[in-house]
Amino acid sequence: MHFRDMPYTRVIYEEVEKRYQELFARVKDASCEEDCRAVLEEHSRLQDDMTSISLCAVHHDMDMNDAFYAAEQNYYDEIGPKIYDLENEFGRLLTESSCSGSFEKLMGEFAFSIIRIGLDGYDSRLISLEQEENSLTGQYSRLTANGKAEYNGQMVSRSSLTAESESPDREVRHRVSDALARSWETQREELELLFDRLVQNRDAQARMLGFENYVPLGYLRMSRIGYTPDDVRCFRDQVKQYIVPIAAKLHRQRRTRLGLDHMYGFDSSVFFPEGNPVPLGDDRFCLEMTREMFARLSPETEEFINFLLENGLYDVEAREGKFTGAYCAQFDAYRCPFILADFDGTSENAYVMSHEGGHAFYFYLKRGEKIRERGCYTSEMAETHAMSMEFFLAPYMELFFGDRADDYRKMHLENAVMRIVYQCEQDEFQEIIYRNPKLTPKERNKVWEKLEKEYFPFREYTEEEKQRIGSRWQKIPHTYLWPFYAIDYGLAQVCALEYAQWMQEDFNAAWKSYLTFCESSGNMNFAEAVKTAGLGSPFEEGCLEKLMIWLDQQL
Repeated sequence: MHFRDMPYTRVIYEEVEKRYQELFARVKDASCEEDCRAVLEEHSRLQDDMTSISLCAVHHDMDMNDAFYAAEQNYYDEIGPKIYDLENEFGRLLTESSCSGSFEKLMGEFAFSIIRIGLDGYDSRLISLEQEENSLTGQYSRLTANGKAEYNGQMVSRSSLTAESESPDREVRHRVSDALARSWETQREELELLFDRLVQNRDAQARMLGFENYVPLGYLRMSRIGYTPDDVRCFRDQVKQYIVPIAAKLHRQRRTRLGLDHMYGFDSSVFFPEGNPVPLGDDRFCLEMTREMFARLSPETEEFINFLLENGLYDVEAREGKFTGAYCAQFDAYRCPFILADFDGTSENAYVMSHEGGHAFYFYLKRGEKIRERGCYTSEMAETHAMSMEFFLAPYMELFFGDRADDYRKMHLENAVMRIVYQCEQDEFQEIIYRNPKLTPKERNKVWEKLEKEYFPFREYTEEEKQRIGSRWQKIPHTYLWPFYAIDYGLAQVCALEYAQWMQEDFNAAWKSYLTFCESSGNMNFAEAVKTAGLGSPFEEGCLEKLMIWLDQQL
């Protein structure tokens, strides 16, 4: 079904509750595997019938100033925690059922493990706190989506300045940077207050469940299976040891390439003296080139991209009031993904369709699962789907950039290294903040300044930029919206770089492994899926060291 034809009808909580109560009774009455299968298929139908919740979220993010969908989203922010409470009760009954073995067999061991973790991190007493958390994150999204900057005598959306922030003219970059900095400064106090309220809220949730702080609860909420905060700290230490030196080398190389004595913050978006490569056409051109590169990659991806584009399952136009960023949603009733992004005329157009296309491709592969739990995944798996797809599509970037495709590939590889470092910085920042929830805004900024020196000791700043280093974390949506998600990007990026290396040796074998990883994602945890696909684990001693030797040769 085409996106424009998908009807929106409000999901009524009382009707959902009634259907859950009926499901609860069927779980209790289940006496054989066929009863269990019927229960799970009915649960999937119930999830399908709540697709309007996802439709509302997407419509709201397409225009956060739309009064109708804003009101509807507020309604779902209120009932969402109550539906989550019902879902957790359903999970509890499955695990306590006399037929729990049959339920686990049908759903898969991995999905059952996720249910158990979810139960450990939830209690119905949290509903009011979760409603407040939803309200606060909504405020953040609306505040940032409507952020304006004064530039060249006009008030413009911040996202509209992306292309000029990558201008080959250094003076233009400097003016854009100052305009954006002033814009964020006008919202700084409000952003600090919002974040403080979110930290206190999440800390209160953790303490209500008996945790010392939000860190262990955050890990449960992320369904972390097979590794702990200690393992993540070891990963971050390896990044500091092996990847930060490569990042420093890349910084020096780029500074030389740009012909600069000092590469300041406002230079950080530019990779080549003539400017970054840009697409050879407009939004429609970029969508057609997206179709072509997925078609060239494999029969599976060709079928997928035709389905996505022909059914209008995307919104890529940059507009005022639109959600800041990009993501891939899923509409269960229609067994389809949806990509929301902002095409800004930069190389980001190609990047975002490769990345979000990786998410969407996984959803498409799993669309036939009658028992929806068999398509479940955790975020480090999801980001491996997406980040790896970026590299599998890299050979086709001539479609977007013509004779500057190699420049795009070089920029993309350099960015991949920097992203690992950046995600680890974010993760350590969040761990410190949630272990110390009483820190003041100034103290939090000092934490970020300290981490900047550890992860990016090579960065250079103007005097004005130095004054703003500590508050840079406020521009990162994940810091507010999805705590502890950032490290999953870092772990996934390592796997994606392993695929980039493998592709050089045997492209077909690497692609076959990627499909295996996607298939495994609904059946096993991240560590097991990585091993099954023939990749090295990011947590293993020596994995990053070997990868950096290859990267050093490439860069």
